[in-house]
Parts: sequence; structure tokens; C-alpha cells
Amino acid sequence: MNVATRAIAVAVLLASLTAPSTALAQADEPVDREALMELFAAADGDAWVRSANWGSGLPLDRWYGVGTDSTGRVVSLVLPSNGLFGTIPASIGSLTSLRHLDLADNDLYGEIPAEIGDLVNLTHLNLRSNRLDRPIPPEIGELAGLEVLDLKHNLLFGAIPAEIGSLGRLRILDLRGNGLSRQLPDTLGGLSSLTRLVLSGNRLSGGIPPELGSLDSLVWLDMSRNQLSGEIPPQMGSLAGLTWLDLSINSLSGQIPAELGQLSRLQTLSLWLNGLTGEIPPELGDLSSLEDLSLGLNDLSGEIPPELGELAALERMRLGHNQLSGSVPDEFGELRALQYLWLDHNQLSGPIPAELGRLRSLRDLWLNGNRLSGPIPAEIGGLRTLRTLQLQDNRLSGVIPASLGGLDWLERLRLDGNELSGEIPPTLGRLSRLENLDLAGNWLHGSIPIHLANLADLQRLNLNNNELSGSIPDGVGRLRRLTELDLHNNSLSGAIPAGIGSLAELRSLRLQNNYLSGAIPDAVGRLEDLRVLDLRGNRLSGSIPDSIGGLTNLVQLRLGENLLSGEIPESMARLSNLEWLDLSRNSLSGPIPPGLGDLAGLEALYFSFNFLDGEIPPELGKLSNLQILRLRWNELSGEIPAELGDLASLKQLNLWHNSLTGPIPAALGRLASLTRLDLDDNELSGEIPPELGDLVLVTELWLRRNDLTGGIPAELGAMTGLRRLYLDGNRLTGEIPVRLANLASIERLWLHDNELSGAIPFELGRLAELEQILLGGTNSLSGCIPTEWESLDTLADDLDTLGLEFCAAS
Repeated sequence: MNVATRAIAVAVLLASLTAPSTALAQADEPVDREALMELFAAADGDAWVRSANWGSGLPLDRWYGVGTDSTGRVVSLVLPSNGLFGTIPASIGSLTSLRHLDLADNDLYGEIPAEIGDLVNLTHLNLRSNRLDRPIPPEIGELAGLEVLDLKHNLLFGAIPAEIGSLGRLRILDLRGNGLSRQLPDTLGGLSSLTRLVLSGNRLSGGIPPELGSLDSLVWLDMSRNQLSGEIPPQMGSLAGLTWLDLSINSLSGQIPAELGQLSRLQTLSLWLNGLTGEIPPELGDLSSLEDLSLGLNDLSGEIPPELGELAALERMRLGHNQLSGSVPDEFGELRALQYLWLDHNQLSGPIPAELGRLRSLRDLWLNGNRLSGPIPAEIGGLRTLRTLQLQDNRLSGVIPASLGGLDWLERLRLDGNELSGEIPPTLGRLSRLENLDLAGNWLHGSIPIHLANLADLQRLNLNNNELSGSIPDGVGRLRRLTELDLHNNSLSGAIPAGIGSLAELRSLRLQNNYLSGAIPDAVGRLEDLRVLDLRGNRLSGSIPDSIGGLTNLVQLRLGENLLSGEIPESMARLSNLEWLDLSRNSLSGPIPPGLGDLAGLEALYFSFNFLDGEIPPELGKLSNLQILRLRWNELSGEIPAELGDLASLKQLNLWHNSLTGPIPAALGRLASLTRLDLDDNELSGEIPPELGDLVLVTELWLRRNDLTGGIPAELGAMTGLRRLYLDGNRLTGEIPVRLANLASIERLWLHDNELSGAIPFELGRLAELEQILLGGTNSLSGCIPTEWESLDTLADDLDTLGLEFCAAS
């Protein structure tokens, strides 16, 4: 307590002793006044939002939030949302006439003082939404008259005191949103007046006490989002007045008790995200007041009981993510109040019942992720209030009903991953509120209806993996809210419409693996939000637009397998967020821009099968995140930059079939993450650096058809993960190192067409995984062939051309 506050307290105390008021003359009133001032000091009263008359000599009922009885004793202290910051002092227990204490929605921390148990007249205790961070004091169990205990949304931990079970008048117990743990005390079954028990959002464990089944007055029970385990006690079926039962997001197991079907007043039954097994009890069909049935994300099996079709008041049925089988009951067509039907991710089979077309209040229909077959009923088109229709990932066949165009309120339509055929109905262009249209992965053919360009609210359009043909409609540029356009793996032809450049919110454009031709529109460079641009596998020609350098948010740029020509634009060096760059299999020429070395986030660079020339820029050695570098089959010349040895994340380096000269840099031995190194078909000279033996993760090493000289480094025997070693077609000399016998994983060993001499090390016979060995050609080996190779079942070999006998068995 600071000096100013202490002075106020003393002055108030003196005033209380001399004031002529009858109320102030009472013996206990000064004690209450002092307790209030201690709260004022402990909870930073000077900063309260409202503190009128606090610390004055006025009667206490004139102080903001304080109520008194006729004798001046404090009977209510109500200061919610008032900026209290600090702790609750132990002196709060001096307010022995207090009946109502409300300090909710403040910033109080620390403990609830044990002295709270001295408030023997208390009926309402509300400390919700603070930062109280200690166990609940068991002394609360001494508040025999308590009717409301609200401690929700604090940081309380430890067990729920068993003593709370003695509060026979308690009507509301709300402890949700804390860190309470351990088992529920079975003494809670003694709270005979309890109407509301809310314990959600804690870390409570153990089983649900069967004693809770004796809470005859209980109306609301919520123990969701805990760690409760074991079975649901069948005694819960005795809670005749219960309207809300939520045990979701726990670890409950066993079957759903059939006794829950006796809860005739129940409106919400939420058991989702547990480990419940067995079948859904048909007795749940007796819950005539039920509005919400949520049993999803369990391990329930068996068929859906048709009795659930009798739940006339039901608005939400969520049975998704189980192992339910059999058909969707026709009886569900009688659930006329139903707004949400989620049966997704089960093993349901058979047709979609046409009777579902009677559910005229339905907003969401989720049947995706099942084994449903047959056609989509045309009757579904009569569900005028439907917002979401998810039928994806089933085995539905037949055509898309034109009647779906009558779903005026539809926002999401997913039919992807089925076996639908026929053409896309033009009537879908009437769905003016549609935001997501996904018809991917079917057998749809014909052209893309121009009517889809009328879907002004459309954000995602996925028609990929079908058999669509014809051109992309010019009107696609009118879909100004589109963020994703995916038409890949079809047979679309013609040019990419320039109107695509008007899709200012587009983030993903996937048109790969079609027959699109013509130039890449320069307007694509206006798509500033674009993250993915994938046009590979088409017949696009012309040069890469320089405007692509303006797509600074681009993460993936894939233009491979086209007919593009000209040079790589230097503007690509501005794509600072790029992670994947694929320009392979085109007819690009000219040098690799050194500025690409500034793309710090680049992980994969594919430039293979072009006509690129000039030297490999040493600036590429700055790409610290690069994992794949493929420059094979170009016309690159000069030496391999030693700076490539700085690519610490590199896993694949492929420079095959260029015109590279000079030595292999020893710095490549620093590529500790490398799994494949391809340098074959160049004009490399000098010796093989022994440092390559440090590449212990490499599984394939290709150095064939160069002009390498010197011996095979014995250090290569340290590459224990090596499966394929190709050194043929060089001018290597000396003997085959014995240490190659350490390559226990080697499957193919090609050393032919060199100038090797000496005996074949007999230790190589221990290479148990060997499938192919080539040692002949221009080599001059002597001695004998390891005897183990006589029975080797090789893919192909040239052992018979060596003119050597197999070694005698030892």
C-alpha cells in the first residue's frame, strides 16, 4: 500500500468512528470499510474505470459497486469489467455479511484466498475472466448458502476440491476454460440443486463418476474439451430434465449407452471427437426434443439406424469421420427441420436417397468421402436453401443434373473425385452466389460452358483431371474474385485468354498438361497476388514475357515441357519469394542470368533440355536453400564453379550432357546433403577428387564419358550408401581400389572403357547387392574373376570379354 492510499485508509477509518450516521455506528461497519480499502489498494484502485466515492467518508452504499443492508454492512460488491489489476486480499473474508461478490472480467491474478470460506452468507461468487492462477481453495465448500459459483476463464489448476460436493444449494457451477486436472470428485453427485454444470476446456482426466446420474435437477452438462476416459455411465440416462449434454473432445471409449434415449427433453447431444465404438443405438430415435446430434470423429460402426429419421425437431446431424456402413436411410427425408446433415468420411454405400430432396430447410449436405454410387438425384436441385453440397470422393456416376442450377443460395459445390460423365451443365452458370466449384477428377467431356463466366462471386474453379476440350472461355476474365483456377490434365486447346490478366485476386493458376498454344500473355504479369503459375506440358511458344518479373509473390513458376524460345528474362531475378523454378524441356537459349543467385528462397531449379550456353554463374552458389539443381542437356561450357560447393542444402546436382571442361572441383565434397551427382557426358579432365568420398549420402555417382585421368580414389569406398557408380568412358588408370569392397549397398558398378590394370580385388566378391558389373572394354585387367560372380544373376555384364578365369574356390 503506497503512502497516499494508506493515508486515505486512516482518514476513512477515523471518519467512520466519529460519523453520526446510524449505519456507521454499527460495530462491524468499520471492518467492512477497511476490507474494501485493502481491496482498493491490492487491485490498483487508482486506475479503476469507475471508483466514485471510494475512500471517502460517505456511507458505503454510496461507493461505486457496493451495496449494504439497513445496518450498513456490505452485502454486495459488484465491480465487473472495472479495470481491477492485482490480487484479492485475504481481508475479503472480513465481509461476513456479503451475499453477492462479482469481480468478473478484470485482471486479477494470484490465488483465491482461503478466507473466502468465511463469507458464510454468500450466495453468488463470480470471479470469471481474470488471471487467477492457483488451485481452488477447498474452503469454498464451507459456503453452505452458495447458489452460483462462476470461476470460468482463469488459469486455475489442480483438482476440483471434493468439498464443493457439500454445497447443497448450488445451482450453477461453471469452471470452464481453466487448467484444472485430475479426476472428477464423485462428491459432485451430491449437488442436488444443481441445474448447470460446466467444466469444459480443462485437463480433467479419469472416468465420469456414475454419481452424476443422481443430479435430478440438472439441465445443462458440459464436460467437453478435457481428457476424460472410460465409458459413458448408463446412469446418465436418469437425468430426466437434461436439455444439453456435451462430452465432446475427450478420450471416452466404449459404446454409446442406449439409456441416453430416455432423455426426452434433450436438445443437444454432442459426443464428437472421442474414441467411441460400436453401433449408434436406435433408442436415440426416441429423443423427440433433440435439435443437435453430433457423434462425428469417433470409431462408430454398423449401419445408421433408420429410427433417427423420427427426430422431428432435429436441425443438425453430424455423424462424419466414423466407420459407418450401409446405406443412407430413406427415412432421413422426413427430417423436415434438418438444416445440417454431415455424413462425410464413412463407408456408406448405395445410392443417395431421392427422399433427401424433401429437406427444404437444409443448408449443408456433406456426403463426401464415402462409397456412394449411382446418379446424383435430380431432386437435390429442389433444396432451395442449400448453401453447401459436398459429394466429392465417392463413386457417383451419370451426368451432373441440370436441376442443380436451381440452388439459388448455393455457395460451395464439390463433386470432385467421382465417376461423373457427360458435359458440364450450362445451368450451373445461374448459381450467382457460388464461391467454390470443384468438378475435378471425373470423366466430364465437352467444352467449358461460357455461362460459368457469370459466377461473379466465384473464388475457386477446379475442373482439372477430366476430358474437357475446346478453348478456355474468353469471359473467364470476368471472374474478378477468383483466387484459384485449376484446369490441368484436360485436353484444352487454343490460346490462354489475355483476360486472365484481369483476375487481380488470383493466387493459383494451373493450366498444365493440356494442348494450349500461342504465347504466354503479357497480361499474366499483372497478377500481383499470384503464388503458383503452372503452364508446363502444353504447346506454348514464343519468349517468356519480361512482365513475369513483376510477380513478386510467386512461389512456384513452372513453364517446362513447352516450345518456348529466346532467353531467360533477367527480370526473373526480382521473384524474391520463388521456391520452385522449372523451365526445362523448351528451346530456350542464351546464358543463365547471374541475378538468379539472389533468389534466396529457391529450393528447386530445373533448366534441363534446352539450348542454354555460356558458363554456369558462380552466383548460383549463394542459393543456400537450393535442394535440386538440374542443368542437364544444354550447351553450357567453361568450368564447374567451385562456389557450388557452398550449396549446403543441395540433394541433387545434375550437369549431364553439356560441354563443361576443367577439373571436378574438390569443393563439391562439401555437399553433405547430396544424394545424387550427375556430371557425365561432358569434357571434364583431371583426377577424381578424393573429397567426393565424403558424400556419404550419395546413392548415385555419374562421372562417365568425360576425360578424367589418374586412379580411382580409394576414398570412394567410404560412400556406404552408394547404389550406382558409373566411371566408364574415361582414361582412368591404376588398379581397382580394394576399398570399393566397402560399398555394401552397390547394385551397379561400371568401370569399363578406361585404362585400368592389375588384378580384380577378390574382396569385391563380397558385394551382396551387386546386380551389374562392367569391367571390360579398354581396360587391361589380370588375375582371376571373384568366384562369387560365377553365380551372379546380373542384369548384363561383360565378364566373358575379360579373357579371365574364375578364381578357384578357397
